[in-house]
Amino acid sequence: MTSARTYSPCLNGICGLLGVAIIACAGWVGHALAQDVMVPLNQVPTESLANGTSSNRSNFSEYPYKPDAIPLSQYQTDWQGVDGVPGMTDSDNNSTRRQKEYYLAIYSGSTTGVYFQVAGKVCELMRQTYEQHHIRCVPLRSRGVASNVELMKEGRVQVAIVQSNTNWDAAQGISPIPGARSVMSLHDEMGLLVVRPDSGIRSVADLRGKRINVGPEGSASRALWTELLSSYDITAQDLRTIYGVAQDYNQIGICDDFIDAYGLWIGHPATPILDTISACKARVVGMGGPGTDQLIDKNSYFFHQALPANTYPGQNEPVESYGFKASVIAYAPANPYVIYWLSRVVHENIAELRTMHPAFHSLTASDLKEKGNFLPFHDGAACYWQAGDNACTWQQNFAEEIPQPRRNYSN
Repeated sequence: MTSARTYSPCLNGICGLLGVAIIACAGWVGHALAQDVMVPLNQVPTESLANGTSSNRSNFSEYPYKPDAIPLSQYQTDWQGVDGVPGMTDSDNNSTRRQKEYYLAIYSGSTTGVYFQVAGKVCELMRQTYEQHHIRCVPLRSRGVASNVELMKEGRVQVAIVQSNTNWDAAQGISPIPGARSVMSLHDEMGLLVVRPDSGIRSVADLRGKRINVGPEGSASRALWTELLSSYDITAQDLRTIYGVAQDYNQIGICDDFIDAYGLWIGHPATPILDTISACKARVVGMGGPGTDQLIDKNSYFFHQALPANTYPGQNEPVESYGFKASVIAYAPANPYVIYWLSRVVHENIAELRTMHPAFHSLTASDLKEKGNFLPFHDGAACYWQAGDNACTWQQNFAEEIPQPRRNYSN
């Protein structure tokens, strides 16, 4: 469909952005589909835009647990800590003997996103090492972090990937996730600005007077924008236009000259950024700077990060920025044997993992345990990471001894 796009305000509803009242518009999201119209958030004069230990494993029957993609025969007994190490079991006709199998399902994100790809590579490592543990692994798609959290609250998640700030908020009781436990951290989730080639934007401070998309109300993107802009004392009055639409429309906004910049906190290289660069010669700009340094100092879940040169076309130099970690969490009733081996396989094969996806290039052995794990460790992970004197007591219920791991925390 070809039609003229228009730029006009709308009054579809009121939302709060960074502590101020701003008119929210459904135009970019809804009308862009039905009427092909781009509309901004209306601007109003405003004020400012503005490490884990072992869990106490006991009876987990208080938590609902019906994990997707896991056989009923396994999860019914997981919380009791039985049926652990794959032992030799008689077959139906008693003529042969076979190894017991276990299952691991990792909720991630959309099939085109980094989380799903990362979960797939972890499962590939589990497949390569299957003879050590007899665990079959599958990545499960979802709508992202918020969806993974809700699924865990429903008892449908065994293991999921979230963000380290989600882990922090759960640990602090800000946004609790009953039964959630830390397993390990994975790749960096770095914040980057994607800007029009003629925007003149070279840093976060250059956003003054520009048009940006901060994402829908209630989204992780908007919350991150809130913190970032506030740290640079950038108010709504300082910005020419603020959109509040889904990330799916970022490329349209950049290429059709409705916005000057959007931000993504994600693993890199990311397909949405590559597509925008390819379609309209956009550039990537780091979020590093004095305001960002203050943001990191105030928040334990943020870290300094650097994007290697040539990660994206036209990016010939390293880019300084910040972000958080992708955080792997498990549900408390999940079988500790499965979580133990998930931790162990990733750690013992980290060099191989780095070759499997670009997001893993900066992954270090020490970061797996030391960064982003604010919730108590799941018993299986605590046993492997040696987080507590009695972290491995669950192994007493198991039929066979687990071979000693090869722990190496060098990078």
